[in-house]
Amino acid sequence: FRARLVRAQAASEPEGKRVGARPSEDNLARLELDHPKLAAEGPLWCHETAAPEKGGLVVATPHTSKHIGDERLEQVVALLIEHGKRGSIGLVLNRPTGMVMGRGRKPNGMPFQLSNAPSTVQSAFAESRLYCGGFEAQHVIHLVHGHTGLEGSVEIVPGIYTGGEVAAAEAVAAGRAVESDFRFFAGAIVWEPGELAAQAASGAWYPAAAARALALKQCLQLPTPLWREVLLLMGGKYARVAQEDDLF
Repeated sequence: FRARLVRAQAASEPEGKRVGARPSEDNLARLELDHPKLAAEGPLWCHETAAPEKGGLVVATPHTSKHIGDERLEQVVALLIEHGKRGSIGLVLNRPTGMVMGRGRKPNGMPFQLSNAPSTVQSAFAESRLYCGGFEAQHVIHLVHGHTGLEGSVEIVPGIYTGGEVAAAEAVAAGRAVESDFRFFAGAIVWEPGELAAQAASGAWYPAAAARALALKQCLQLPTPLWREVLLLMGGKYARVAQEDDLF
């Protein structure tokens, strides 16, 4: 529904008033190469929301690091896997590490065995890149994917799931899925109840809803960094923020 709404709004705007609100052509080409099924789902879209919401994104503003006092938040794009009365949990989508999931198979393999999954999971995803999901509980590995029906997985919003590691490994082994369909994150960003909403209201974050491909695709060697791609898709004042950042 949101995708149709965004396309209708864009079409109704006079040509001269459209600022940004368009995808990176180079990133689209990369998506078609790396994730043809995601690319085939239709045009990428992203738009602002009034407040953070579960399954949505929070995007760092140019002032987030200074506002919150943490330079690690520079140009962060995070997927909210939890948001409610008990607080919020976000996974940083655009911080790949130099490590892969395979334990000790390479110099950049994980130095420990997953505590919540059998060794077959790390074997199935030995070459999968590990992302820094955030700066708390980095010993906890989160799995995000778009495959419905995997035992043990939990739907965050329609089409985006967490968990189901064993079933994911079995799907890859059986050829029903490929490694790149799955993203692994070490740690998360955690907010206390009401903390994220207050930060967003004060201008520390841009809350947004987005096409699921923006959360599910791998963020490796993107021609246009994800932070800039999302802002350009949001258009208007957000596109101008991305364009102004290019000047520095």
